[in-house]
This record gives sequence, C-alpha cells and structure tokens, in this order.
Amino acid sequence: MATVPCVIAEQPRTVEFGVTLAPHHQNHGIASEVLTATLDWLFGEHEMHRVYAQVDDRNKAAHRLLERLGLRLEARLIEADWFEGEWVTLRIYAVLKKEWLELRKLP
Repeated sequence: MATVPCVIAEQPRTVEFGVTLAPHHQNHGIASEVLTATLDWLFGEHEMHRVYAQVDDRNKAAHRLLERLGLRLEARLIEADWFEGEWVTLRIYAVLKKEWLELRKLP
C-alpha cells in the first residue's frame, strides 16, 4: 500500500525520506497519516535533528502533502537528477525536530 524509505544522511542525526503510494490508495489521507507517524518515530525514537525529502518538481500532490505537514521548501535544484531519460528538477523540503515538535505540540 505505502512505503516510506528512510536513508541516514552523512550529516549526523539527519535522514532523507520518501513516500510511494499505489495510485488507487491516493487521496485518502494515507500518505499524510503514514508520514506523520514516520516523522514522529524519527524525531522521537531515533532523536533525529533534521528530516528532508527530495521531490520531483512536477509532483504537485507531493508538494501539497509536505507543505500541509509543515515541511518548508528549502531549495529548487534545476535539472539535478537524471530520471527515465530526462533531466528532472528537484525540490528539497525539510523540517527540524524543534519545528516538528512545535507543529505537533509534543514534549
């Protein structure tokens, strides 16, 4: 149904994450629920400092999802990724632990 791969970055306590959701499960709030739980887990259980995602510039639904969750757009990397035979522009979204806890009102 949904996968959320997480990759530990070179920087300490930093994780890159992504989300993949089967088309027939989209627009039902599943990605939002799964990502919220994943970010709670990364910041809580694993004491991460910063979490970020790289998103295809054309994926407007992913932009809306990440912005709705409270991640900020930090960068737009023009033609930074070679994907399926073409150069793709990426957007970088991120959130810090202190920002996430404030958004979630968690201790």
